[in-house]
Formats: sequence, structure tokens, C-alpha cells
Amino acid sequence: MDLYEAIKERRSIRKFKKIPVAKDLLEKIFDVALWAPSGMNRQNWKFFVLAGERKEELVSISAISFEYLEPQLQERFADKPKIVEATRRFFKRLGGAPVVVCAFFEPANMEDVTSFQNVAAAIQNLLVVAHAEGLGSCWMTGPLTVGEEISRFLGVKDMTLVAVIPMGYPDETPKIPPRRPDRVVYQGF
Repeated sequence: MDLYEAIKERRSIRKFKKIPVAKDLLEKIFDVALWAPSGMNRQNWKFFVLAGERKEELVSISAISFEYLEPQLQERFADKPKIVEATRRFFKRLGGAPVVVCAFFEPANMEDVTSFQNVAAAIQNLLVVAHAEGLGSCWMTGPLTVGEEISRFLGVKDMTLVAVIPMGYPDETPKIPPRRPDRVVYQGF
């Protein structure tokens, strides 16, 4: 798949087929994803890839985060209650994804903003490469509201959770949202 095509066609997937993802495919994807840029080449990201029973336990912890997000969703989508309900269903099972990735950063003696950006670059690579390999994913920050619980569950200390990413073979084809205009300003040309 062409890089431009992979970037433009990738969508957030919230419904997955009940097909396991082979560990060697995940290793292939991460071998490319970790080639992201990072401040001072720290590469201070850490990814936990869960499947099976461990994934199910994580899904149960992550599902709790919906109660923290629900008031914001109800306000933002007051005229669209179906969106709130669909989000509730997604959080309950993370779309049935066979794999869930937790992305963290390790402290790097620099401002957190740089560390967040480092991990975000690797996550973007992960999402695009996964898509190019036929997998779907969804970059979630909602579960950060239960980040301490997730860290405890994974045995993580002294790291910051940045995202939870359900991943698997897509069982939906989301429509293409339009791009907002006027997001790039050129000067001096």
C-alpha cells in the first residue's frame, strides 16, 4: 500500500472481527512503528501489547472510564443521543478488538510535552502501518481517566499512559469525514 494512500484511508475502527492477530504480524508492525522521531532521540516510549485473558482484564478496567466521559459526551452531543450510546457500547468491550495496546512514556529529563510528542509520533506510525497491514485501530485517550488503575494492572511504575489502542481486523468501514479548511497558513511564498 502506498504511504499517501495508507494515511488518507486510515480510519478509527470501533468494531472488530473475532479473528486473532498473529504475534509475528504485530512484531512486524512495531518494527516499523518504532522508527518515529523523538526529542534528542530518547525513544522514551513503551508499548504493552495485550491479548487473551490479559486483554479482557484490561478491557474491564478501561470500560470504567466511560462514566468519567459521559457528562462531556452528553453535553457535546446533546442532540445526538445515539452517539453517546454507541460510545458507551464501544467502551464496554472496546469493539471486541482481539488486541489492545497501551502506550506510555518513560520520564526523560525533559518537559512532558516532548515526551507526549515522542509517543504520539510512534502511535501515528503504528496506526498507519497497522492499516497498511489490513488491521484497524482506534487511538483512545478516554481510558487515561483510569490511567493509574491501568498502570497498576500492568505493573508499570514511573511511566505516563498516553493512549489505549484497540486493534484487530475491522468489521466496519467508517465514512470519510471531511477535512477542515484553512488549517495550513503559508507565508513568504
